[in-house]
Amino acid sequence: MLKRALCLPLILLTFSCGGPEFSISYRYIPPKDNGNCLEKCQEEFSNCQLECSKKRNGCLEKVRLEAQKLYQKELEIYQREISAYNKDYTTYQRRLLEWNRNYRNLYRDYLYFKKACKKSRDYFACNRKEELEEALETLNQVKPQPPVKPNRPSLSSIVNRLSLTCPTECGCKEEYNTCYTSCGGQIIPERICVKNCK
Repeated sequence: MLKRALCLPLILLTFSCGGPEFSISYRYIPPKDNGNCLEKCQEEFSNCQLECSKKRNGCLEKVRLEAQKLYQKELEIYQREISAYNKDYTTYQRRLLEWNRNYRNLYRDYLYFKKACKKSRDYFACNRKEELEEALETLNQVKPQPPVKPNRPSLSSIVNRLSLTCPTECGCKEEYNTCYTSCGGQIIPERICVKNCK
């Protein structure tokens, strides 16, 4: 059991500034004559982790049930929104078709009067060219925009979001460290290089 206590490094923090990357790990040095105490620490640590795992699994089971209910509600909302979107998109396509037709007609006239203005410098042709330029600019500003398509809800994303409320750790490591040192053991932090080491 003492050997197992020595093999519990805990990486807490990684430092990175472009060069070598370092982590902090902890070396556990057991007391010389208090093995029973450390065995108790290890037993409590294992029980704590087991209890924590049970709590998390129970929480995740509740999350899955809750997520299923939320998913059904969001799916109903989505179905209403996608139905409205499809109607809006049909209207958008019709308006865009009309807009394209108007734009082509104006642009064709614009090219004609632009050519005529350049060729003959006729006042009326040049004036009409400028009017058509303004009309094209105005038309560009009112070009129909497509409606925003709603996103279909995802059961997995709802589960992931709700799962954040479930415990991932229950302070077991901290309790173990407190127990370990109260038994007379030492915990020594060490900086170790983990990347770009020279």
